[in-house]
Amino acid sequence: MKPFQTPLELCVQDPSGQIRRYLVKQEAWIGRSPEAPIPLRDPTLPERALNVLRASEDSVWIRSEPGAPDAKLGDLRLREAHLPVGVSIRLGESELRLSRLNTHSSAASLPETPRGVRAWQTCNPVGKALLWNVRKAAATPLSTYLAGETGTGKEVLAELLHAWSDRASGNFVPLNCAALSITLIESELFGHVKGAFTGAHAPRPGALLQAHNGTLFLDEVGDLPLDIQVKLLRFLENGEIRAVGSDHVSHANVRVVCATHKPLLKMVEEGRFRRDLYYRLASVTLEIPPLRDRPEDIEMLARHFAGSFGKTLSPSALLRLQSYSWPGNVRELRHAVERSCALSDTFSTVLPESSFRFLLDTELMTEEKGDLRNGPLLRLDEMERHLILKALKLTNGNRTKAAKVLGVARSTLFEMLRRHRVAGPRQPLWLEHSA
Repeated sequence: MKPFQTPLELCVQDPSGQIRRYLVKQEAWIGRSPEAPIPLRDPTLPERALNVLRASEDSVWIRSEPGAPDAKLGDLRLREAHLPVGVSIRLGESELRLSRLNTHSSAASLPETPRGVRAWQTCNPVGKALLWNVRKAAATPLSTYLAGETGTGKEVLAELLHAWSDRASGNFVPLNCAALSITLIESELFGHVKGAFTGAHAPRPGALLQAHNGTLFLDEVGDLPLDIQVKLLRFLENGEIRAVGSDHVSHANVRVVCATHKPLLKMVEEGRFRRDLYYRLASVTLEIPPLRDRPEDIEMLARHFAGSFGKTLSPSALLRLQSYSWPGNVRELRHAVERSCALSDTFSTVLPESSFRFLLDTELMTEEKGDLRNGPLLRLDEMERHLILKALKLTNGNRTKAAKVLGVARSTLFEMLRRHRVAGPRQPLWLEHSA
């Protein structure tokens, strides 16, 4: 085999969403065989699938093996082609990208996840920037506020922040404020002594003492009662802890990370959350983008969840998932994929679009205008127009992909566009012609 003048890096994204990187120093072949120099974890591909041959410093020659499916560059099918370095192609359910080896490319990568800690998975530029900001915040002693919708992985990020900090050897103590009754929340936070209340048969340290020299994660901190907020503020100012029923004052050195899906600043303006406590907790504020704003992550995570069941997703199924707004974010996506895998055909490894048809019914009942079962009834033509515009917005005006999202032929979509007088993707936001 001929060596390359300059080594290349091959990035392989498996159907499960996992990304692997290989150093390619010479001509090589790619396939599902365990003997392949670059093995693929894709059950839809043969033992030998693709050859990567030397061409020049800035390009490579690829050639599909007999019996292997065509590689795809967008919608273009390739059996043999001369490609510039840096172009991504799809081979079956895998994505391949050859690029120059760059030792200074860490800005585009992700910070390394500490061993034994869950990873917050993303391949989206905004998600990557968020992870690096979490890493930077971890190096400071400041209290951190994670703002984001439910299901976006706030506890995972809080645990990463702890693991990247100089408190990693201490305890990480999570406490969900919304899951505690008003009568128990003070005891859970500050502890209690024996006999402090009915059922207090033994003294118990609270979460603040448990997190001494570590990190306390207060999830749904917006649900804290105002009187507990006053006591938490006092702790943040001087480290004092007074257990329920005790006259003794203890001290603890704790870093507090908090999170909530509620608009905390709005709660401050409404008088439901103390302004002085907000400023102490939100020394660093990190906004977690919702999943619907990270379409790359929808695909990556869906492949990952399906791969854990030994399944892959069809292209149309992925488009269906990316067309959904995911109000429950990653948690809802995981449950949707798990449900589809559990109810799928046992003898098929590929989940079709029909496996996720239930998502359409769910979204129609949770539109921003309200519950359609109780709200104003839309005519069929109004609903059709709404779905057309949404599909075009999702696919950035690509009519072929929009037709796949809607489950119709491309010619049918063109007829629908004419009937509803919806302009094509050449106009911003697909501006509608006046009737």
